[in-house]
Amino acid sequence: MLRTSLQRSAARITSRTVPRSLVGTASLSLPFSRISTVRFNSSDAGKVPASEIRTELPSVEDLGSSSDIVDQASQALGEASNHVGYLNSIGLAQTWWWPADVIQHALELVHVYSGLPWWGSICVVTITVRLLMFPFYVKSSDTVARNSHIKPQMDKLNAELMSTTDLAEGQKVALKRKRLLAENGIKNRWMAAPILQIPVALGFFGGIRHMANFPVDGFTNQGIAWFTDLSQADPYLGLQVITAGVLIGFSRLGGETGAQQWSPVMKRVFTIIPLISIPATMNVSAAVALYFAVNGTCAVIQTLTLRNKWVREKLGIAEVRRYSETELGPQKGIMESFRENMAKSREQAERRQMMKEKDLEEQERVKQLKKNQHIKIVRKSDLHQNSQQ
Repeated sequence: MLRTSLQRSAARITSRTVPRSLVGTASLSLPFSRISTVRFNSSDAGKVPASEIRTELPSVEDLGSSSDIVDQASQALGEASNHVGYLNSIGLAQTWWWPADVIQHALELVHVYSGLPWWGSICVVTITVRLLMFPFYVKSSDTVARNSHIKPQMDKLNAELMSTTDLAEGQKVALKRKRLLAENGIKNRWMAAPILQIPVALGFFGGIRHMANFPVDGFTNQGIAWFTDLSQADPYLGLQVITAGVLIGFSRLGGETGAQQWSPVMKRVFTIIPLISIPATMNVSAAVALYFAVNGTCAVIQTLTLRNKWVREKLGIAEVRRYSETELGPQKGIMESFRENMAKSREQAERRQMMKEKDLEEQERVKQLKKNQHIKIVRKSDLHQNSQQ
């Protein structure tokens, strides 16, 4: 009887395996064998057929190679940057007014909604910003061209203004210069359009550099060609060479407005500086170097566009008047020009000080005259007569 009772109790005990899926970010099948627990037969629900119980470990082929597991984990983690707000969650893109943060927001929006990799997002945002700024460069190119037609008159008036020491005479010369600009429809405020590129470039540089230094999820494998890792420096300096080449090209073509006339000395300067930039930027991340290369290429295309006669005619841009070297006069070296400009600045500061002192003296003289007008001259005889009365 005792043996029969034990057999009946043992018949009620069944084996159960550990669940095949573990809770976590990545699901790995880790079956265990020969592990059983006691389950009371209170109900028939959840019974596992004996045929489904694993009694041996799975083979290596069933688990897959370690590289496949790493690839699956990397793909799962790579999806983190495919959601708006990811950069803000890791401490980037905190504001909507700081240039670097604005660029980061723009890069994230393009990356998420277009599905482009990070290298494509950098290219798209860079080109879009250049297109938005193109109307300002059109105005600046027209202003430079109109100024080229009155260059001799403007040089003469500027020389007179620099040499005058009389305040009234200086005001007359300034009025003549203002009238000359108005007659030719020139508004020099458009000359500052290329300066807008400075905060934009600093915003791109700071924003992309911070993203590469983090590094942002996807920066390490969403490059292209020979620079697949955007967070590391270009191993072959190819992007730096491209940037130097396009900078030399657009400076020789007339700057970003396509209308600047550089002297031979300045052309040499704009050739040397880009070449020096190659070793100077060899340690920047490939993402930053990619921005420099794309932005420089856009500058060359813009310069060629603004130099085209048909485009200038359609956009209403004046033609540039070219001057020969004889008309421009002898060109001076860099150091000589620097010393001359410093001397002129000192002379102008001294003249301004003299004009200010003369103006103060004139104001004091006028005050004294007004004060003397209230003084009444009285004779001594008149005072004696008044005392007797």
